[in-house]
Amino acid sequence: MLCNLDLDFNTAVKSKIYDVVVVGAGQAGLSISYFLSKSKINHVVLDQGKLGNAWLNDRWDSFCLVTPNWSITLPGGEYTGSEPNAFMSGKDFRGYLKKWATSFNAPVEEHVVVDRIKKEGENFYIETNQGKLESKQVVIATATYQRPRIPEEIKGLSRNILLLPASDYRNPSTLPAGGVLVIGSGQSGCQIAEELNKSGRQVFLSIGKTGRLPRRYRGADCIEWQKDMGLLDRTPEMLDGPAMRFRGDPHLSGANGGRTLSLHQFKKDGITLIGRIAGIKQNIVSICNDCKSSLEAADKYASDFRLLVDQYIASTGKYAPQATQIELMGEPPLENIGTVQNITEIDLHTKHIGTVIAATGFNYDFSWVEPAVLDDFGYPITKRGVTGIPGLYFMGLNWMSKRKSGIIFGVAEDANYLASNIIGNIGKI
Repeated sequence: MLCNLDLDFNTAVKSKIYDVVVVGAGQAGLSISYFLSKSKINHVVLDQGKLGNAWLNDRWDSFCLVTPNWSITLPGGEYTGSEPNAFMSGKDFRGYLKKWATSFNAPVEEHVVVDRIKKEGENFYIETNQGKLESKQVVIATATYQRPRIPEEIKGLSRNILLLPASDYRNPSTLPAGGVLVIGSGQSGCQIAEELNKSGRQVFLSIGKTGRLPRRYRGADCIEWQKDMGLLDRTPEMLDGPAMRFRGDPHLSGANGGRTLSLHQFKKDGITLIGRIAGIKQNIVSICNDCKSSLEAADKYASDFRLLVDQYIASTGKYAPQATQIELMGEPPLENIGTVQNITEIDLHTKHIGTVIAATGFNYDFSWVEPAVLDDFGYPITKRGVTGIPGLYFMGLNWMSKRKSGIIFGVAEDANYLASNIIGNIGKI
């Protein structure tokens, strides 16, 4: 049964000892719960908001998944609908999660904020805003993206201008009058900038060296090509360095049936592209002279991906149609979009900009888990989610075991592996 802790959490479970406590009721935590429920393991899933809270509260109104519906492979909740190649809206996916969780009676307790987890002796003690729980084993399924990151460089912004993290943006009508500066050109920043521009707002977009993926190429979606080529099964050891785990996702959209997001097209449509923000002091924005090199980096990323697909098709003999002219020329080269302005400074007041949206990623913090073995980035050290602390596990982290660990497509595999470990340790820890 899905429970709501607005009732009486203290009376119901305060003194109860669980075999397993799962923190986080998103797709990762619920996937673990699915396997534990099948084995009738005594457990509870806690969430600081509602089930699927991030999909409900941390996305803009028009948000759609950037991965096709066929990639929804939740255990016992695999997508079987009539539109496998479509892209579900964020709100619909939250409903999908709730229906799936109800199907196996996930023991979810909502509105429980976990303040601290500490291991004393053989048990874990979970301190929450609703009381204390005790458990033999704990799974942290809060994902990598926990709190919006606001870079120090932009904290000098005038208080007369609204500074909004991308996770708090909902739609153009909720913003103050005037233009908008969007900082960050990952998937969120690009999609928000495009929506604001289409609504008639003047938009400045500060871009970095995030790549671009063609939505479709040679007859298939780019996510399908990544799956077929094994790119989603890459392990962290295959990266150039551990910092690459936190690199922004390439330009891509699932809105309106799924589309390639092109900075070149943005410029054609009237969005002013600028380089990275060096600093903001009141109304004055200082800008790096790297806009052109960032555009070139996005182009190279797309070109490299297309070449990789071509090589895969040639080496495997897989049938695929030849690339169309639109696929090859859909992102025009720099010389076809006009001169990129070398803007090094903007006066927000003069440009009538009333809002700055920071699409600059998220911070994570696991200091509330004691003990938690962390690396130099403050990131949990695990082997496929299993830590060196008996009974402590992590789920849903970006690049936890593979590239797909942090996305919907990868949680079932990780959850199956972790659940087997957890169930095997019942009575032993």
